[in-house]
Amino acid sequence: MAGGTFDKLAGKVRPGTYINFESTRQDTLGIGERGTVLLPLIGHSYGPEKQFITITSGSPDANIEKLGYSVYDDNPSMLLIREALKNAREVILYIPKQGARATASSGTLTATAAYGGSRGNDLKFSIVANPSSGFDVTVYLGADVVSEHEGVADVAALAAQEDGWIEFTGTGELAAAAGVSLVGGTDGSASNSDITTFLDEAESVKWNTMAFPLAAETGSEEGGGSNVALHEAVKTKIKYLREEVGKYRKAVIPGFDADYEGIINVTNAPIVNGVELTPAQATAWIAGIDAAALNTKSNTYAKYSGATGIVGVKNHAAAVAAINNGELFFSYSEEGDVVVEYDINSLVTFDKPKDATYRKNRVLRVFDTFGEAVMLNFPPNKYDNSPTGWDIMEGIGRTLLKQFFEAGALKNVDYDNDFLVDRGASTGDQTYFTVGLEPVDSAEKLFFTIKTR
Repeated sequence: MAGGTFDKLAGKVRPGTYINFESTRQDTLGIGERGTVLLPLIGHSYGPEKQFITITSGSPDANIEKLGYSVYDDNPSMLLIREALKNAREVILYIPKQGARATASSGTLTATAAYGGSRGNDLKFSIVANPSSGFDVTVYLGADVVSEHEGVADVAALAAQEDGWIEFTGTGELAAAAGVSLVGGTDGSASNSDITTFLDEAESVKWNTMAFPLAAETGSEEGGGSNVALHEAVKTKIKYLREEVGKYRKAVIPGFDADYEGIINVTNAPIVNGVELTPAQATAWIAGIDAAALNTKSNTYAKYSGATGIVGVKNHAAAVAAINNGELFFSYSEEGDVVVEYDINSLVTFDKPKDATYRKNRVLRVFDTFGEAVMLNFPPNKYDNSPTGWDIMEGIGRTLLKQFFEAGALKNVDYDNDFLVDRGASTGDQTYFTVGLEPVDSAEKLFFTIKTR
């Protein structure tokens, strides 16, 4: 379904639901389930290319055969997943480029790793005679047994069996073999076009916040270089999704002055379990806590679980400058915990129709979830474009306002005037609405005047 913003003079070609948010004099301008992070595993050493892999907080190792690692293993990609799952309900993974598949042979039997990447070189298999008949084939990942096939008659019978780790091919008789290791697996190098393919395919799945764990100075092309172009590509895609498609997505990018409410700019990182993370790695945790947050919650001063220090801690002057520059960063609370200093996005240019309220991520979640609720409740061709249909639509709109008000996301709701059909402008197949929202923000700057006697 088409969506996004609209211009009354230009109109729209496609049937759809179009929404404009505009600030009013009061500085202001159902709900889908939240908690989904989108995470590209760029440079990961195993797995299917250009497929979406979903893992949940309840079953983080359900797709270990596709990732080649347990989420708890010491691996850069697994670290990102662990940090995202500290807050996220689920993480959707995507490997832009796989490498060459590891292989081995034993007699007439050929073994090929299920997926490309250097992790395939840790696979091996053994073949031993079964006491009853045939052979038992055991597949290992490192020292761990990951699959077993008992009483296999010959090579063709083994090839016919499903194995999530190794693809067996060939014909003829099986012969005993001990510890046949696969070799030749290499990691793929994702090009910029692979990343842009990921961004395009991301439109087809539902998620809340993307972590984009690439620092600006390290390129994805052969030979390194700059990722600034990729950062800009992510911004362009997020802006397109939000404003042209009506999908209220956000992305977390390290060190990127995007000046856009759909991009969170992370500029320092915590120390977790003795490991100094980079801002690029910290995007996973930020994406998780942003995706999971309700529209009634701010992440200002949210504690980073497991963090014991900060890499690149900012003094007062640097912190003020960073906030004015639209940066999200970590600082220490009065108790010494590592916390999010200020839950803001990268927007720093405040022009109509977007004022300073749009920089606050809690406020933006109110706008985004209300927009999603409108998309769900007002699809094309559901209501008549007539006085009777207008009455019905206004009633549904007031119900949405009530739900948001009672949840604590909105304040000062005027049920008679805050959701109205413009009956003079609505004609033919075009219906125009005027909606007023005054979001509730958190008390994050507290001022006391204390008089002593």
